[in-house]
Amino acid sequence: MTALRITLIACISLVALGCTSNVSRFQMPDSDLGDIVALHIDPPDSEERNAEELRSFVVANLKRRGYQVQTRDSSATLGDGEYIFDIAADWHWDITWYLLELRVAIYEPGNNILVAQAQSQQSSLVRKSIEEVVERAMATLFNDPEEKEEDK
Repeated sequence: MTALRITLIACISLVALGCTSNVSRFQMPDSDLGDIVALHIDPPDSEERNAEELRSFVVANLKRRGYQVQTRDSSATLGDGEYIFDIAADWHWDITWYLLELRVAIYEPGNNILVAQAQSQQSSLVRKSIEEVVERAMATLFNDPEEKEEDK
């Protein structure tokens, strides 16, 4: 009977680990996201899986938050309130492709110093839609109070 209990506990623990999700956030102590007016974002990488769809959700989210979003031009000089926005996605295969991890970051133009960054991860058993992962990462990045209440 003891071996059965140990096996059962081990199986439940493995399933619980497979149902995990995590968000994290970092912001430079002396930075203020309220100073941001416009964000410059790279065009989607045609070789990256679902890059166009992911980018469209991110751009829509930023516009809904009131930011101007422009395609990044490396030769352009950015003015006050203009920052660089970076998207990094990690796609995995488990019967279908799913977004395992999304990292979004804001950098100062010119010197590329990180201003703020957020990351959203979920396992294949949690498997959220692209739109949900984007919303979660963006809410974390901009420190939305609704997201904190939801995670409790």
